[in-house]
Amino acid sequence: MLKMGIKNKAAGSYLSLVAALVALVTAIVFLATQATAAPLGHDGTAPGVVLLAGVAAAVVLFIFPIRFGALIQAIIYNIALYLVVVQLYFVFADVINNVTFAGGNAGLCVFYMMGTLVCCLLSVVACFFKQTRDESEAQPEGTKSSPVGAVAPAVLLCVIAVCVGVYFNMDGGISTPASGTEGGDGGATAENTEGVSVNYTDNTFKDMSLEDLAAIPMETWEAKEADGQVAYYFEGQYTEGFSTIVDPACLDMYCCTDGSMYGSFSGPTTSVGSGTVSYVYGYWYNYDENGEYNFVIHITGNQDADGTLRPTNVEGGADADVYIFDTDHGAYNWEASLSYGVMGGMITRNINIYGQVYTKAQSLTIDSSALPVFYTGDSFDATSLVATAVRGNGAEESIWNGRISYSGFDSETPGTKTVTASFLGATATFDVTVEELVADTYTGSYELVVDGTPTATEAQMVVDYSHKTCTVTSTDGTLSISGTVEDSADGSVTITLNGSEPMTAVITEGDAGTQITIPAHQEVVSGWGTSETYEIGECTMTLSA
Repeated sequence: MLKMGIKNKAAGSYLSLVAALVALVTAIVFLATQATAAPLGHDGTAPGVVLLAGVAAAVVLFIFPIRFGALIQAIIYNIALYLVVVQLYFVFADVINNVTFAGGNAGLCVFYMMGTLVCCLLSVVACFFKQTRDESEAQPEGTKSSPVGAVAPAVLLCVIAVCVGVYFNMDGGISTPASGTEGGDGGATAENTEGVSVNYTDNTFKDMSLEDLAAIPMETWEAKEADGQVAYYFEGQYTEGFSTIVDPACLDMYCCTDGSMYGSFSGPTTSVGSGTVSYVYGYWYNYDENGEYNFVIHITGNQDADGTLRPTNVEGGADADVYIFDTDHGAYNWEASLSYGVMGGMITRNINIYGQVYTKAQSLTIDSSALPVFYTGDSFDATSLVATAVRGNGAEESIWNGRISYSGFDSETPGTKTVTASFLGATATFDVTVEELVADTYTGSYELVVDGTPTATEAQMVVDYSHKTCTVTSTDGTLSISGTVEDSADGSVTITLNGSEPMTAVITEGDAGTQITIPAHQEVVSGWGTSETYEIGECTMTLSA
């Protein structure tokens, strides 16, 4: 009779069976390899278990077909697809940015996702085909009225219960890093096997304020690395994985043998990184006040790029302690998760950090071919540099410039300067050209016309021929206008100010000295969904001595 039932199968049943076969292969490969192929801190068996549940459902429904059986399988496989994408998408940030923070095998992760996607598509397509040729023969003879006929619904209920249980209780499947607020909220359970230990009670840095820590010159902190006083190194990445922006903003943390911790947060000019570098200070220990092993990094606070100090707001609910857990993934030995305030503390972003015993990089290479010419008075800007480091384990990756320390730049005098770049103990040198800044500063009145009446404001105008910029600022601080130098010639300069059309300012020599006359023009100030046009009267300014 079972043979007759198989002969009665239609395209829908066979499509469901093929989906189950793909799911079985994907589940077996996933369960056998995910422990090493999944990104760091995101291994777990949940997707594989749900795929196997879908296979079990497919087998039961093939023998005991029921109405909408293909739809049930499609729901199960889609749950598996959701789980596998959420668990593994981190690996693509590493591929896109050529880094090794999350680690994992991108090829296998793609295989898991594609295999699960094929299962979903086949089962969805099966919903539009008949499961059996003759509905009256959907079940083998003798089972329609027997208890055996109830097997299919019972098994399906069990399968759905398994999927729902995995979906809502993912702690048993996907293992995620310990979480916390500007710290972690868990406890370390592993044994210290590295030999470098710091006792909480003996750590003098626990009594230092953020002001005290930030007052220590950065050269002093960096000298600890050069002198071999860094015991552990942690690095973490924030990536907007589901958005159109991939922001590889990175947190570096150096745990020194004296119990201190310093680090930096930097990223490119997208999203939270904003192209700036801020600093983090604190202390660490791996034996607590009871003498028990408990690896903790305490974040005392941050120093923003503008120098603002932001102590960790414990009273506001933020826990300054980051509890470190053991992991075994590539070169990393420890991991944790913490919330980190960015953009001056306006927003908080979760960052997973991964640690290892400090190991110097094998080499650092700097491509400075796109580096622009600098001018006297400029600060060093490394944006156009391309940096590549070979880690201690031989892994090669691109390094964001904010993570690299630069020394030797001097713009006080023109000439060729040799700059030294340093990352994880490896160094590289390159030359920088500094030329004399060519700029003129004028002072005088700048006229804003309001209702036909000109209002003069004492201001200073800087025409910077080197950087091709033009700025006007009032002496009382109420006026700040920026623009560009489009062209220059003897006796004139073509400029724009505040979005104005290009205009020619005439430069003349007279009894009062060198003067520049800015013609009457319109300036446009734009804001969030607003735009306002201002009338500016003709004004003349005199070159400062």
